[in-house]
Amino acid sequence: MIGASAFSQTRSRTTIVENVNATKAGLVHVLNRTGDTIILKSSTPIFRFSFLFHTQKESVLMDLDSKEAKIPLHHFEVGRYTVVAYREDAVYPISLNRVEVINKPADAIADLEEDILRASLSKDEQRKRNIKPRVAPERDTRLAEVTSKQNRAETEAKEREQRELIKRQADDAAKRERALAEAEAEKQRALIKKEAEEKAKKEHALAEANRVRAEKEKAERQLAQIEANRKAIKEREIAEARNQELRAIAEAERKASNKTVADNTSSRPNSEIDKKSIKYNISIINDDSVDKQTREDYRKQNLRPNGKAYDE
Repeated sequence: MIGASAFSQTRSRTTIVENVNATKAGLVHVLNRTGDTIILKSSTPIFRFSFLFHTQKESVLMDLDSKEAKIPLHHFEVGRYTVVAYREDAVYPISLNRVEVINKPADAIADLEEDILRASLSKDEQRKRNIKPRVAPERDTRLAEVTSKQNRAETEAKEREQRELIKRQADDAAKRERALAEAEAEKQRALIKKEAEEKAKKEHALAEANRVRAEKEKAERQLAQIEANRKAIKEREIAEARNQELRAIAEAERKASNKTVADNTSSRPNSEIDKKSIKYNISIINDDSVDKQTREDYRKQNLRPNGKAYDE
């Protein structure tokens, strides 16, 4: 990912977009004071570079294998570019925008790769790679010696100042990134905590509502069961009372029947014949105005009081 912050240098000749991941990985990428050179310092060797020209849609690839690199920007016309640094751990793209034209120095090297190697590698490293030193024009050696010492002192002072500047910029950038990361992490933690608390409250409220509903349903079931039991008990009691009443009635009828039989049995023993009292009205006038029944007719039509015929 490429960070959203950009560094602008003197007179805005060039702007460079910081790659936050590269900074975290120990790849410092800044511009020099005049904004005409990209300076990179890496904790591990940068073994390759590629340069993508956005306007021309073409790229250049070169090998470096060094922890430090300086890329002169007078080779790049005004426009947008992407410089990609290749390390063993990852590939880091660096976006830059050339705003103003940079005049080429009088002793500028035309070849981009050679210019980068001469600016980035030490003299010993250049000799190892068979890069011959440039031939300086002849001049007065007496003045050159004094000038050389002064130039070396100035150069060393500038390099020290540049190194300190680069270090300060890298430290400041790292601090800013750490502060932003910590703030974002704290914000995320607070948000996650708040969401967790709200979720816990909702779950607790839902669980409480479910518990109350379950208890209410349980109480209603218990009341319904109690009412059903009470009704069943009442119905059983009514049925039992009715059965007892019916049994009592049956028992009373049975006892009454037995008593009647006993009374009849005791009042009419087998050896005794029931007698029927028959009264005759003898005060009736003995004439033809009354239809009289003779004794013989009566005995023919009726039985004895003991239920037997009169002729037996």
